[in-house]
Amino acid sequence: MTQSTAHKSFIKRHSDSILAFLATLCVTAGVVGAAYTMQQRYTQTTFDTLADRQAESLKANVENDLKFIGAGANFFHSIERSYWPSFPMYAEQVINSSRSLIGLQWMQKVEFEDLDEHILKTRQKFPNFQPFTVPKDGPKTYGYIFEHNEPIFIASDIYPRTPENLSLLGFYFSRKRFDLILDDISENGRANVSDKVRLLQDGYDKSIPKTGLLVFHPVFDFENKYLLGVVTGVIRSTVYFEDLITKTATELDMSVRVEDLGFDAADDPVLFQSASWDNIRGTVISRTIQLPNREWRIDFKLSDAVSAWERSILAGTTLAGLVIAFLISWIVNLQSREKERLAVMLELKTVELKRMAERDPLTQLLNRRAFNDHLLNQINKGVNFALVGFDIDHFKVINDKHGHLGGDEALQHVTKLVSANLKPGDKFYRAGGDEFCIISKVIDRAVLEAYLEKLRSVVASTAFDYGDASIICTLSIGAVIHKEEDPESLYHKMDSQLYLSKKNGRNNVSIGD
Repeated sequence: MTQSTAHKSFIKRHSDSILAFLATLCVTAGVVGAAYTMQQRYTQTTFDTLADRQAESLKANVENDLKFIGAGANFFHSIERSYWPSFPMYAEQVINSSRSLIGLQWMQKVEFEDLDEHILKTRQKFPNFQPFTVPKDGPKTYGYIFEHNEPIFIASDIYPRTPENLSLLGFYFSRKRFDLILDDISENGRANVSDKVRLLQDGYDKSIPKTGLLVFHPVFDFENKYLLGVVTGVIRSTVYFEDLITKTATELDMSVRVEDLGFDAADDPVLFQSASWDNIRGTVISRTIQLPNREWRIDFKLSDAVSAWERSILAGTTLAGLVIAFLISWIVNLQSREKERLAVMLELKTVELKRMAERDPLTQLLNRRAFNDHLLNQINKGVNFALVGFDIDHFKVINDKHGHLGGDEALQHVTKLVSANLKPGDKFYRAGGDEFCIISKVIDRAVLEAYLEKLRSVVASTAFDYGDASIICTLSIGAVIHKEEDPESLYHKMDSQLYLSKKNGRNNVSIGD
């Protein structure tokens, strides 16, 4: 035997085992693929949820600082000017309530003609107080620089009173962005958030990173008509983003970038960007948060690389996939069979209950409830029909003489005879007691009369035996052909004809006009 023949013989001998092995590999591969897809969906869902939560967390942190700064503004709004020098005592509590809020400045509105007086008054507390500004693309400039004697908003108090902060006293804004902020304050009466700025507390060198935000909260007089000044909250924005990265890193390995979409931010919109942002490839989703006068966009990037945790899940799924697939199939099969069984039972019970609700248990005829529904339906459809009613003459005598069982036998006897002689399409009802109704398609008076006479005659000529007695029942029949009556009026007309049959001696037929 050659080596090739031996090799083929081995494959032939173990073909079933090989096929089973390959089939198992295929099933396992399918399970692993499904597990990987599910894991990716789970990761994406977690990613989306985390992005939503982190965006809301960032917004909540900013809004908390806005409330703290608003509390500082309320100090100047709600008390007399004579108490304004107590601002540091109040501001201390506000600053200590926030990690990111590092300073509060009182930027008092001073008219040009009142500036000298304000300088003299402020120097009583701060001897080095002197107005200055930093024009756009210009150096620090002392003195009043406006050409049209506009009022200025000048830093007249500050907390904390560190040497760096005290050096800011006397500063006033001279850039266009502040004019736009004042316009928004005048129109909407709300706080305004700046784009990212280089904090003066950090120095005046343009190489210093911009790590701050300014929040301008208006202070109006008691009547909310005149703007007294602006409380400027100084925020170290990096605290927000450090918290954001810390919370993110504990859940998923992803990078974050925050961009300012508001006014004057186009030249340098990135407020924060993770160091790894440009080094990883992956899915990016964005969330926006609305601040009083601007909008921030937060981009979250999740790496496409499979994490160690995901690899461990896939490895475990590879080992357990086949067992899980068969187990799930078995459970689903059991559930489907049970669901089908319950559906069949429910359908049978529903049919049975409906039949019980619409049938008289003694005669198995349709009952009064079904009669009322069918009568109303016939009238609503606008079809022509005749309404027939009859009862058994002297039925009480039969009951008294032969008992209720005899009465029941009489009801069943009449039901059987009338049912056997009904015209096709007519519906027969037991309305209650010994009263019966028929909704008939016969609308020709002569034909209807002959039809009802036949029913009366058949019953009157056919006896039934009960015990030793032979009992004959007769019927008093009333009928009316529907025209335009409502159900109550039509039934009343039929009942009148039935009464007329009894009045005329019973065992006869009366048909109304």
